[in-house]
Amino acid sequence: MEQNIVTILGSGTSTGIPIIGCQCRVCNSSDPHDQRTRSSIFLETKNNNKIIVDTTPDMRSQILREGIKKCDACIITHEHADHIHGIDDLKPFVFDRTEHLPVYTYDKCADFLKEKFAYIFDTDQHLAGKKALGSGVPKLKLETIAKEFSIGKDHFKMTTLPHGHTRSLSFYHDGLAYIIDCKEVTQDWLDYLKAQKPKILIIDCVRRKPHTTHLHLEKSIEYARYIGAQCTYLTHLAHIFSHEELCEELKELDFNISVAFDGLKLSY
Repeated sequence: MEQNIVTILGSGTSTGIPIIGCQCRVCNSSDPHDQRTRSSIFLETKNNNKIIVDTTPDMRSQILREGIKKCDACIITHEHADHIHGIDDLKPFVFDRTEHLPVYTYDKCADFLKEKFAYIFDTDQHLAGKKALGSGVPKLKLETIAKEFSIGKDHFKMTTLPHGHTRSLSFYHDGLAYIIDCKEVTQDWLDYLKAQKPKILIIDCVRRKPHTTHLHLEKSIEYARYIGAQCTYLTHLAHIFSHEELCEELKELDFNISVAFDGLKLSY
């Protein structure tokens, strides 16, 4: 491929949209853009790497929907349930592999994953001397990353941003800036991304009003304007937002910003 491709696997907040039991107009919308699975993306790089970013509870259906047949690596941004609870569904990607599939994350998240998914990442202790049977344990290997890391020939620059009682990994890759699940973006990271002049920015935007752990619309717009990507897309959206109405609202702004939706493919 001459360009990298990022696919929005999911663009919704932790509940997904529609929310179970909710009767609001967005949850009942007939617009397919308002049907949002939990937030994640898929990278297909010029260097022939296929990388899943976050393993949501919806990952199996997301992968089947997009016809993804191969995965070379996974990046986990943080340890919250809506970003990790589909991790076992990486298993089919390693059925025919002799080597383990690498899972990249930062140190504290890696510690959490080892404890939460001991049957995957600490199998010997989890089985207490018993032999592993069947194919119940995905062949995954944690890789702890900091500031800069590479997956094959693909180079990533990263930082972690405040997200409630934890932090969430944000990264830049060859023209793509990804900011997910954070309360604020640090000035040094804003300055770095601005200097890169990214082609695409995908940024967290959970609702209109300020939130205790996420960016809200005004703050997301402020950061996006500062970074100045060629195109910006809002993601991790709650049911407060109608896709069509938010798109129309954003057209009034003085820069190129729009709304992500499940299945959207972008080249960079």
